[in-house]
Amino acid sequence: MTDEQITDLLFERSERGLEEIRNKYGSGLQALALRLLGNPEDAEEIVNETYLAAWDRIPPLRPESLKAFLLAVCRRRALDRLDSLTRIKRGGGELPLVLEELEEILPSGSDGREWTGAISLRETLEHFLRELSARDRVVFLRRYWYGLSVKETAKSCGISENNCKILLYRLRTRLKQRLEQEGVWHE
Repeated sequence: MTDEQITDLLFERSERGLEEIRNKYGSGLQALALRLLGNPEDAEEIVNETYLAAWDRIPPLRPESLKAFLLAVCRRRALDRLDSLTRIKRGGGELPLVLEELEEILPSGSDGREWTGAISLRETLEHFLRELSARDRVVFLRRYWYGLSVKETAKSCGISENNCKILLYRLRTRLKQRLEQEGVWHE
């Protein structure tokens, strides 16, 4: 079933739309939430919250990409959950390391959750990603969107861990330069 057909089902308020989302995207949403949270029960809750958000927001919203919409909702909710779970005790897991790596290129006073919401920053990031080679884009997204470790990213992309670290450093440097050019980042 196409995403448009699934969206039409949700507009009709048919619960079959949720079943189709679960069938088509459930395992991907579960994998994302589990990667970010590291706990199967929390991940399952986040995925269920994602389904509920789709039900609540569609209609009136008709997302351009259902998959992107669902992944963004799932990621946002998982990050919010992680933030509440780690508010007292920071650390552990891969996500704090990912956010720490990005801190050096983010505008002052922001963190990895805030910067994804800024429109001009989002547009700059989208343009930056489009300009990357397919391999560089995959490496960047696997590390900074999906939160894979450097080792996992390197393995999944068929490069050495050292080359992956160097590539990620260069990509962060290029992104920082781009943010500076666009006036989104300043010291």
